[in-house]
Amino acid sequence: MKNNPILAAGLPSVKEADFQKHPKRFLNKNLIAKGVLFIPLFAAVVLSFFVIQEKPWVWKVALAVWVFSFILSIFLSYKGYFVKGFVLREHDITYKKGWVFHSQITVPFNRIQHTEINHGPIDRLFKLCELDIFTAGGSASDLSIDGLDPEDAAKLKEYISGKLSIHA
Repeated sequence: MKNNPILAAGLPSVKEADFQKHPKRFLNKNLIAKGVLFIPLFAAVVLSFFVIQEKPWVWKVALAVWVFSFILSIFLSYKGYFVKGFVLREHDITYKKGWVFHSQITVPFNRIQHTEINHGPIDRLFKLCELDIFTAGGSASDLSIDGLDPEDAAKLKEYISGKLSIHA
């Protein structure tokens, strides 16, 4: 039995693959969620204005921190949206995310146990869902692709399930 070496330069690159992007509704959902998250924080800043009258600089600093955090959060959500994507290949699925901290996960079909489609109330409001892919040996999903169109998620699940029956 031979075990010939394979040079890394000759392997196909995942970077060259055409990654499928999320629908624009996913960005809208994330931006609205950030806005909703920052409303109670803004209320705390306004409350500090009325409570701490003797030290006016405290609420000004709190407001500056809130504005900076809000803008940074919106910026990171916006930039992160354009990085996220998945590619379905013949033997695996790859998902990439992260603008600051890059992450790329590849799961071969022969390692997948099952898949699930989940959509909470907010996802349903934006007509989105999440595809969870489980591999052997774990109770949590090994790959979660959130922000998918429900039709695309169903097609992905069906395709992956078809691949599982071939490998079984």
